[in-house]
Amino acid sequence: MNADARDQAWEYYKAAGRDMEADLAALAAHPEGIVLLMPRLVVLMKPVCSRQPEQWTDLPRIFPAADAWYVHLLVGDLRLARRLATALPRRRWLCFQRGLRTPAPHRQPWQAFMQH
Repeated sequence: MNADARDQAWEYYKAAGRDMEADLAALAAHPEGIVLLMPRLVVLMKPVCSRQPEQWTDLPRIFPAADAWYVHLLVGDLRLARRLATALPRRRWLCFQRGLRTPAPHRQPWQAFMQH
C-alpha cells in the first residue's frame, strides 16, 4: 500500500463534508474510544449497543451495556487492524456504516470480522 491512510481519512472527511477534528476529539475524550492514526492504518471506534444504530454516531455517548464495537472509520491495512483488534475487549458484534456508499447500519459477528 503506497497511500498514507491518514491522508485518505482526511480526504474522506472532506468529501463527506464532515469535521474529522471534532470526531477525533469526541473519541479521544470517550473513556473507551479508540483513535489510531498511523501511516498504515486509521481507526476511529467505540463500544455501542448493536440494537441502537440511530445512536452509534453520537460519539461522546457512553453505552453501559455495550455489546458491539462501532467502527466510525477504518482506512488502510485491514490485516493490521485485525491483528491489533485481538488486544481489544471482546464484544459480540462489529457495527459500521459504509459512509458515502451505503449509509445504512450494518452489524456482523465480531468473530466473522476476525476470521476473514
